[in-house]
Amino acid sequence: MTMISKQIGMIMSLMACTCLPLMAQEVKGKVVDEAKQPVEAATVIMQTPDSTFIDAVITDSLGCFVFKEEPTCYRLIFQHLLFKTFEKENCGPDAGIITLKGQDYALNEVVVTGERPLVKADKGTLVYDAQVLSERTTASNAYESLLRLPGVMELNDELSLTGTKDMNILINGKPSSMNQDQLITLLKSTPVSQVKKIEVMYNAPAKYRIRGAAINIVLDNGKSADPFWKGEVSGNYQQFVHANGEGNINLSYTGKKLSADINYAAGYRHKDSGMGTDSHHTLHDKVYSIQQVNETEAKHWLHNVRFGLDYQLSEGNSLHTAYTGSFQTKGNTTTRSKGNYSDSESFRTSQEQMHNVNLDYTAAFGLNVGLDYTHFNSPSTQDFTNYQNTGEQHFLVEERQTIDRWNVYAGQNHDLPQGWGLNYGINFTFAREKSGQLYQLDAGTDLPVTNTDTHMQEETYNFYAGTEKSFNNQLSISLSLAGEYYRLMDYQQWAVYPTFQLSYQPSSEHIFQLGFSSDKAYPNYWELQDITSYINGYMKLKGNPYLRPSTDYTASLTYIFKGKYIANVYYSHVKDFFSQLPYQSPDELALVYQSINLDYEQNAGLSLIIPFSVGTWWTAQCMFDGSYNQDVCDKYYNISLNRSNWRGIVQMNNTFRLSSRPNLQLEYNLLYVSPTLQGIYDVSSVWKMDLGLKWTFANDKAELKIQGNDLFNTFVPDGKIDYKGQKLNMDILNINRNLSISFTYKFNGYKEKKHKKVDTSRFGY
Repeated sequence: MTMISKQIGMIMSLMACTCLPLMAQEVKGKVVDEAKQPVEAATVIMQTPDSTFIDAVITDSLGCFVFKEEPTCYRLIFQHLLFKTFEKENCGPDAGIITLKGQDYALNEVVVTGERPLVKADKGTLVYDAQVLSERTTASNAYESLLRLPGVMELNDELSLTGTKDMNILINGKPSSMNQDQLITLLKSTPVSQVKKIEVMYNAPAKYRIRGAAINIVLDNGKSADPFWKGEVSGNYQQFVHANGEGNINLSYTGKKLSADINYAAGYRHKDSGMGTDSHHTLHDKVYSIQQVNETEAKHWLHNVRFGLDYQLSEGNSLHTAYTGSFQTKGNTTTRSKGNYSDSESFRTSQEQMHNVNLDYTAAFGLNVGLDYTHFNSPSTQDFTNYQNTGEQHFLVEERQTIDRWNVYAGQNHDLPQGWGLNYGINFTFAREKSGQLYQLDAGTDLPVTNTDTHMQEETYNFYAGTEKSFNNQLSISLSLAGEYYRLMDYQQWAVYPTFQLSYQPSSEHIFQLGFSSDKAYPNYWELQDITSYINGYMKLKGNPYLRPSTDYTASLTYIFKGKYIANVYYSHVKDFFSQLPYQSPDELALVYQSINLDYEQNAGLSLIIPFSVGTWWTAQCMFDGSYNQDVCDKYYNISLNRSNWRGIVQMNNTFRLSSRPNLQLEYNLLYVSPTLQGIYDVSSVWKMDLGLKWTFANDKAELKIQGNDLFNTFVPDGKIDYKGQKLNMDILNINRNLSISFTYKFNGYKEKKHKKVDTSRFGY
């Protein structure tokens, strides 16, 4: 090929992504309505000028259409049920932008109603229509849409999916790199109108670079031949004991090749918490009765900023880069404790900053490569005073943590003959963590503390390969295998993680899915330090340098009837399960909180999802889950542990359409969780009721929402320990009830772009 022909080929490939044609032997165009919005699923018929049929196509979600051949001159006929038929004669490859006029229909005697399925199966994935969820609930952002998914709950400020141990969040097929708090903040700022669909995978293939269960949020990030700016502003006021608030502004630019988005959010958090403990502590064959009441007040400012650029190099080839910053400033936490053993005060000041840069390239032949760098820094200072019968103890401690982490990844997908697919890749992560504590003890203060200065280096090498095949419209299978070498200082381990998914659909009304997956969970870096932090004069927190990752094996069978009724049978076994649990020390009067590894945790259960509706004014969804849970540890400090129980969960979400004009919806949700266990803990039952009202107006550009959460203040559990000499009652102060008022306004038809998140789940104290 000559140099000139190569240049011509490059120019043609760069222009192929637009709706307007720049290639020979193809006819392209775009169909819009009178408001210049794309018209999807319009039929476009091509004829010769003498009405001889040539071809017919359907417009895509952007209103674009393409004919693979280009007659010298031709006639185009545009048809759509909601628009008047339009004809156009043209010559050449550029059909231009065609505007269709609306068509009014009057159905006097016959009214046809139908119900779109809530869920469908696609190659082992449960696919939920986000717009159906939006219509049936008052969900106004991506996070609230997740909470309306069958089996998804918010427990202890974390998202969970029944039948799984841990749940990953993907955005447009890419893993999230943020911790739970940052991810929730992001999803709450994502309009539900921009969520195209939500995919639930109980056994995610290795090509997603995650293991175990996952929920993939697919956003509608369309391109446009006409560049435009869009935006959204929102504000939220939330009243707990103290007032909280946040504001958010999003701007995005979309062009033919280049798109950009910038987001800034600022919020103020001010919350109280409290706990009363009644400890019967056995020390040297003598029982001490210790009662303490802790009250904590925490407040800080939080700023999040992000800037992203996407550039379409050519058809199927794109480059993405983004910067994400998170800054927590003016952090102040005050904890006061009173009791018959000690009175103490703790004043902690802190700040936190995270910077992340991501570079990602996707090629038309199925290659995806990327580089991700994160820097995290979190210094804090604690001023602690403890008053006991033996005298006063006072110290200052400076705590610090700095993390630098690099992630390099590459993946390749192939479409093989006879419908087979092949994927393989690598995912390498390197992290360096520096942390420590520096104590300054007053004269006369005698505490068993040690200054620490720790440097850790972590390496993870992951290799994966997988295949998938759809044998017909009824049967599909997915297999993948990941090999991993993990090294943290002197600890090294090789591991293999298989994943299997089989989907069978004998008819449109019945879907069966059988799956198996394996996963690994890692403790955060601070838990691995040999540190001691004092909560009050009796309670303290200790790190565990011997803490190890856990391995999870999960199997599940899911049955879906008529696209909405769901039954799921599941079993999970977690080897080396780790959890932070309290323990009454046999050597001193101290209640020690420390994360430790159990031998294993396992659970088996059944969940049922039953949705129903009454006319168009009441939509409801009920979820029932029952499971058997067991925790086993042969050496739990100086005792053995083998405990089990049955747990039940009942959830019912209701949406009432009060009015169409004005658009008013009322939501009424209930959730009950029966008593359960965690190690030697017995956790009490909890329940809550939420009530919300949403008003949408100004041509759906504005939304006002009032939400009352946990109206009866009943969703914080109490804890109890009475096992082999360990005896402790924990009464958690329940101040979870809150009222929120939020307002959102979209201008210029704002469409928000989404992006890869930054993983900070293992950072922090």
